[in-house]
Amino acid sequence: MTERRRIYLDNAATTRPLPAVVDAMADTQLDCFGNPSSSHAFGAPAKKALEDARDFLRGTLGAARLVFTSGGSEADYLGIVGSAAARSPGRVLMAASDHPALLATAQLSSRYRHHTAVLPVTPHGDLAPETLFDALGSDVRTVALMYGHNELGTLCRLHELVELVRRTAPAAHVHVDLVQTYGKLPFDMDDYDVDSVAVSGHKFHGPRGAGFLALANDAEVAPLQLAGGQEGGLRGGTENVAAAVGMAVAAEHMFTYQRSTAEHTAALAERIYDAVLDVLPSAERLGHPERRLPHILSLRLPEIVGQTLLERCDAQGLAFSTGSACHAGGDAERKPKKPRKDDGKPDNHVLAAIGFDRRAAREVVRLSFSGETTVEDADDAADILCAELERLLAAAPRRTTGGAPTR
Repeated sequence: MTERRRIYLDNAATTRPLPAVVDAMADTQLDCFGNPSSSHAFGAPAKKALEDARDFLRGTLGAARLVFTSGGSEADYLGIVGSAAARSPGRVLMAASDHPALLATAQLSSRYRHHTAVLPVTPHGDLAPETLFDALGSDVRTVALMYGHNELGTLCRLHELVELVRRTAPAAHVHVDLVQTYGKLPFDMDDYDVDSVAVSGHKFHGPRGAGFLALANDAEVAPLQLAGGQEGGLRGGTENVAAAVGMAVAAEHMFTYQRSTAEHTAALAERIYDAVLDVLPSAERLGHPERRLPHILSLRLPEIVGQTLLERCDAQGLAFSTGSACHAGGDAERKPKKPRKDDGKPDNHVLAAIGFDRRAAREVVRLSFSGETTVEDADDAADILCAELERLLAAAPRRTTGGAPTR
């Protein structure tokens, strides 16, 4: 019996590491096993491999410094909390639709007597310049911005937002979460005039559990993990040399094929969206219609429960998501849920932030692509998706203008 072909359309959650990345990491583990802090002959190759990777990755963003971390979340923590900790007590600004990694920094920032203000967003999930302007002031110490939303795909108006910060709160640190955008679209730190940028390796075909914080020359950040004082004193602990090398290999691939991959993934997203519209004309693409990441297709499918559709498609070999992977799984799901007032708001904070009620939020799915996704994958995915949509629509009760639903 032949195994069912599986189609992976959840690349915003994680990407498959490139074979070249795996090979380079394996070679580094064997050939550069010495501690990069050691002064003897075994430490030198590890140190060189680490610094070569650092220099290459730093150059991809035009950064002055680069700190290796355990991933994008830690890079966000260091960029946001570390910059706040280096300043006198004040306010930290971020958006209500931001990734949980950003929002969770509020607890740590409060230990340094900073207050985090969470700002409302547009229906596309980004901060409007006027909203940020109203919140800015001389007491603002850090402004965190997402350039490339992980669930909606929206690209914020970064140039305008940063310009407002520089004009109104010039001493504030501007941190950018670039986790979904790095390697997919051009980005230069000098061009955008930002102080720090967070990147995660497994989002661009690099290793899991690895990332980095890129810093501008004059960025002031306090360490959150001292230990042995590695990484320029900003993150203690023996460095993961193999992961650094793996990220450099992955980044080289991404930047070599950046434009063609962006065009390719954008075309695949449109291809599937058009197929869905043929079956469900009321389907709505979420996120900004023009300012968006090419590889994310976030859809609201009226009258369709996204989780049900996911389970049925998964059984047919198609994998996608109903939201950010960081919203689900882990110990949080096994803890007993606290009873709460039924206010009609969804559990997903992103969809709540853009005004969805609980029912509308259940109708959202996210498909995401990579350079490895083929046209055949997209066409087969569209066939599976549309077939399951038709079955679910046929089984759904018909709504009437009054009274109970009928079939």
